[in-house]
Amino acid sequence: MTLPTSTPYAVGQLWRCRGRHAGEYPLLLINRIDEHPQGGQILHATLREVQIQHPGAPGGLLETLPHVPVIAQTLDRSDAALVGSSAPDPAYLPGYSEWKAAFDAGQAGSYGIAVAEILQIVEGHLAKRALAAQ
Repeated sequence: MTLPTSTPYAVGQLWRCRGRHAGEYPLLLINRIDEHPQGGQILHATLREVQIQHPGAPGGLLETLPHVPVIAQTLDRSDAALVGSSAPDPAYLPGYSEWKAAFDAGQAGSYGIAVAEILQIVEGHLAKRALAAQ
């Protein structure tokens, strides 16, 4: 896949983002970039250094989300700052494969909201699932 030369984003970039509260500054790693069929790009990211409440996780906290599909607006809305680079994290691949099948079937999309909002949504869904399992 050939990417436009005007994009400020590249595979391997690490972006520090604003979190939900003081002390939470997630790190977003771009693992893959797909061209959206209707224009624009989908950035397949791993979010590290997050603090998501999850009773099934060690210590009750998830600290990494291996695959989060986002668009450029997510970084814009998260006051993201480029802080370095890293090799893509292969842990994103299972989530990407599941997302890709759903996307191709018209049943999945990507986030265009701030990272803080994504974390809130994920934490809310995990809390609902934990309650339903009780």
